[in-house]
Amino acid sequence: MTNRFATINGFLLRYSLEGEGPLAIFGHGLMGSLEQVTPAGRELDALLARVRLLTYDARGHGQSGGPEDAAEYTWEHMGRDMSALIDFAGEEQAIIGGASMGAASALWVAIEQPQRVKALVILMPPPLGNEPMRAPAEKQEIAVLDLISAAVQNFGIEKTVEIARNFPGFAANPKEADERARWLLSQNPLTLLYAIRGLVAAPFHDPETYRAINVPTIVVAHEGDGLHPSRSARLLAEMIPGAILKIAPQPDYWQQHPAEFLKEMTSFLDALDR
Repeated sequence: MTNRFATINGFLLRYSLEGEGPLAIFGHGLMGSLEQVTPAGRELDALLARVRLLTYDARGHGQSGGPEDAAEYTWEHMGRDMSALIDFAGEEQAIIGGASMGAASALWVAIEQPQRVKALVILMPPPLGNEPMRAPAEKQEIAVLDLISAAVQNFGIEKTVEIARNFPGFAANPKEADERARWLLSQNPLTLLYAIRGLVAAPFHDPETYRAINVPTIVVAHEGDGLHPSRSARLLAEMIPGAILKIAPQPDYWQQHPAEFLKEMTSFLDALDR
């Protein structure tokens, strides 16, 4: 994989583009990077034989640049970046999707710029809808994210990590605590200072607007995850006509069963050509 950079809406974004076939653009989750989408060692040949896959570090994430202003991290900004990447790749339309933050970005494009979307792949959608719709576990996960960003602004990244290590539930054991601490310290400072706060505060579309999405759609989720509730996946499947819904019984199921996940994705892509 060759990493490159492109100027998208005024900021340098790192991207990777490989494969054959129609363009597919896929976005990663909050505090992630393109490696989250295409991890080292993962067998992707089956996908790359079907699509030309563009993955990227979202603004303020990974090695990408971004604004120093939380107000410029909204679903509209993230969606416009994804849409601009379709133009950058020389196409008018693409299969688009993402996980968590990337999923919400793709939903913005599907609603606001439907002419750009050939099909939609939504993985582990975040807590969609308005605040009253959210379960206590969802509200708690959102509050933790907001707390992390506030702590970084007030105390700096290193002190925040030190404080976080003492939070109940931060890690199951010292080894896991060390791994999570290293992961937080490796974050792009823009993510912790601005992106989290902007996206936590940014409203999602009214769920009724999802009824207007009329392209082939697959929604993949799992149970037991407040930040990626199965409620959101079921909401999308209910609102989007003909959407395929796949919900696994526990968190990390799809990561632990990559062959099964790959089968779902390739079956969906193959159906687009029928």
